[in-house]
Amino acid sequence: MQPAAQPYVELVRRSYGLIEDLQEGESEAPDRAFGDYVDEGFELHPPAIHPEGAQVFRGRGGLQGWTAMTKEIWGEWRFELERLIPTGDQVVALVRVVARGSSSGVRLDRKTAHVWTVKGGRVTRCEVYLDRSEAFEAVGLSSGR
Repeated sequence: MQPAAQPYVELVRRSYGLIEDLQEGESEAPDRAFGDYVDEGFELHPPAIHPEGAQVFRGRGGLQGWTAMTKEIWGEWRFELERLIPTGDQVVALVRVVARGSSSGVRLDRKTAHVWTVKGGRVTRCEVYLDRSEAFEAVGLSSGR
C-alpha cells in the first residue's frame, strides 16, 4: 500500500468502528465521527435489492436511520472487514456480512464490497455492491488485484 493512501484506509477503518458503535447504541458516536472524519453531507447508497430498498441515506440522521432500520430487519448483523484496497480518493472494502433475520430467523453470510469516497480528509460516500467485481469495475480496477 502506498504511504499516501494510508490515511484514507484508516478513515474507512474508523467508519466501520462508527457503524459498530451505532449498532451497540452508543449515542455519542455520530457526534464524534461527524465532527472528526465523516462529512456532514455523507451519503450511503445500498443496492436496490436490499430490504431498505433503493434509497440514499444522507448525513448523520440518515446513517442513524439506516442503522435503526437494519437493526429492526436483522436481529443480529455484523460486517467482517476482509481487506481495504485504496485507489485514488476511493477505498474498496471487501466485507463479509453476517446476519440473522429478527422475525424470520433467516441467516445471511455474504461477501460484498463497499466503495468509500474520501474528500478533504473526510468520508463523503459509501456505495454497497453485492457483486465484488462491480465494485472493482466502478473504481477502474480489475477484480484480480
